[in-house]
Amino acid sequence: MTLTTALPNDAKSIRKPLAVLTCAFFLWGCLTSINSVLIPFFYHYFSLTYRDAMLVNVAFYLAPFVACLPCSALMARLGYRTTLMLAVGFAVMGCLLMALAMWLVAFSLVLVAIFILAIGVAAMQVVANPYVTRLGPEATAAGRLSLASAINSTGTTAAPLLVAGLLVLFPVSLATHQEPIRWLYVVLAGLACGLIGLLSLCRLPDFRQQQMQRLTHSAKALFRESHFVIGLLAIFTYVGVEVAIGTTALSYLSDASLGNLDLQQATSLIAIYWGGSLVGRMLYGAVAHRVNAVSVFRIATLSAGLLVILAIFLGNRWGGFCLLLIGLMNSLMYPVIFSQSVRNLGDKTSLASAFLIMAGIGGAVLPFLQGWMMDAVGLRLSFLLPCAAYGVLMWVGLKMRQPLSVRPQAA
Repeated sequence: MTLTTALPNDAKSIRKPLAVLTCAFFLWGCLTSINSVLIPFFYHYFSLTYRDAMLVNVAFYLAPFVACLPCSALMARLGYRTTLMLAVGFAVMGCLLMALAMWLVAFSLVLVAIFILAIGVAAMQVVANPYVTRLGPEATAAGRLSLASAINSTGTTAAPLLVAGLLVLFPVSLATHQEPIRWLYVVLAGLACGLIGLLSLCRLPDFRQQQMQRLTHSAKALFRESHFVIGLLAIFTYVGVEVAIGTTALSYLSDASLGNLDLQQATSLIAIYWGGSLVGRMLYGAVAHRVNAVSVFRIATLSAGLLVILAIFLGNRWGGFCLLLIGLMNSLMYPVIFSQSVRNLGDKTSLASAFLIMAGIGGAVLPFLQGWMMDAVGLRLSFLLPCAAYGVLMWVGLKMRQPLSVRPQAA
């Protein structure tokens, strides 16, 4: 892998490019979180069945299969910076098409818009995650990615509050099809255009592979790396369980026999779930150089599993708050998994990043399975699936290699 721009060699020179990249993290955090919290709104607004409403998640998390491998090829051909600008451009198109779909009251067009928007989000992740990890030393990559992910969590925390506030200030009329959601997506499209302008004006360090290796050969080489294969399983499970709880916790809190809150209250409380990710990532990013990432990961997965078990046994509003606290446990899982998965992959890093983002299909599979379990065994017992998922992540933590501590080498 060669650099088209000199790589910053000190912490101060990394700050500016890192700050620009975190804007992409914030944007896709907003878009991802809004997608999840709008499912109950779509359910009522379009008079859907629960199964049809879950197609929103399916459309969003299927998109990486279309976007990620072409994005990896573009990263090799055009460089990280240009590919990131193209990814944000897809997000702009998706947001504008979503606004049009809401204006036309066409749920089928909503699904198309979400799919296009999700292609942009997936491509942003493929580029931005390895971009951040390669800006500095490998030993501190998890810390940088955690700080960037904290900005991502700011977006995921703000979005539910914003949606809840809009629905309170601008009441929805099913009869006249009046709603504020279309204007929200227009504003998001404007923010995305601003990010494209920022990326075009700022000279970021760029990475580009001289020649794209044959895909089959590169993939075979990747799948011989055991830590990468385990990382794929971990990302699939983590994204799946994070989305599943973020979606079904809303149902838990608003269920008359469990949380017994109205839908607007439950929607606003979901901000605690995503806010926990924000707080946890900021704290971890600040102390990452002093703690062992793998050990913290193991503690977090164990704690998350115990909170799910409490939610199952309590079956009341306190159980719902246990689910919200899982956001704090989830906060550092992704940066640790990702940085461990791309460790020492060299020129295969961009392709590895594509496969890891594709593994986010877990965000479509696990929530859909939990939805099926909700119909089969009830809402409360359906959380046995997230409990099992955290068991898998505990096993992954046991397989992780302890990172080398960051110490200055002797002369």
